[in-house]
Amino acid sequence: MTQPRAILLDFYGTVVEEDRAPIVLVCNEIIKTSSRAITLEEVRIYWVHTFQEMCFKSCGNTFRYEKELGQEALRETVKRFDTDLDSEKLTQALSDYWDEYWGKPVIFPESRDVLAKVEELGIPVCMVSNIDNDVLDSALLHNQLSFDLVVTSEDCKSYKPRPEMFDKALSLLNLSNKEVLHVGDSAYSDVRGAKSLGIPVLWINRRKRTVPAEYEPDHISADLTGILNIIC
Repeated sequence: MTQPRAILLDFYGTVVEEDRAPIVLVCNEIIKTSSRAITLEEVRIYWVHTFQEMCFKSCGNTFRYEKELGQEALRETVKRFDTDLDSEKLTQALSDYWDEYWGKPVIFPESRDVLAKVEELGIPVCMVSNIDNDVLDSALLHNQLSFDLVVTSEDCKSYKPRPEMFDKALSLLNLSNKEVLHVGDSAYSDVRGAKSLGIPVLWINRRKRTVPAEYEPDHISADLTGILNIIC
């Protein structure tokens, strides 16, 4: 691809740490009390897939906040694995974790330098994040970050990989799909979502996961410095 005129940038798992820690904590509680022999990965994957499906169906008049969907997905996971946990107490615990981990995430070591270099080069950045506005506001304030353009799932009443958030970002930038680069860590939300619209993608693959077969990214990097290899 030619050098992009703007960057669409995911936030959690891309610029700052994602949600794996609180999910693991909650999943371990399910494992301890389940009547079945189950693994952490089995529980985590079920929760994530249930959550993703709920998010995909949450659009327009049926839109629900991400935090609410996360709690509902957890209730379904508790039922699925036959535990005697109090689902309401567990969802409250998840709510507390949510505010702590999502509202005050740890920024990745290279993120500030990369973002500063992108700004120095004069390339516009539009953040595109599946998140509730109040949580993102807290996260940006906590890390002393700001972006001129921000598109959230709450703004669009829709979640990636659906097209609404990408379309909104392109509209704000007044650019076409081929003129931008989307940067994100989720094979499902970021790679699938962008590629389905013909938007070039840089996949941030910090955990050395298998390259998605159906929607193969245009570029892959172990961290955010991969942006600089494309734009410099």
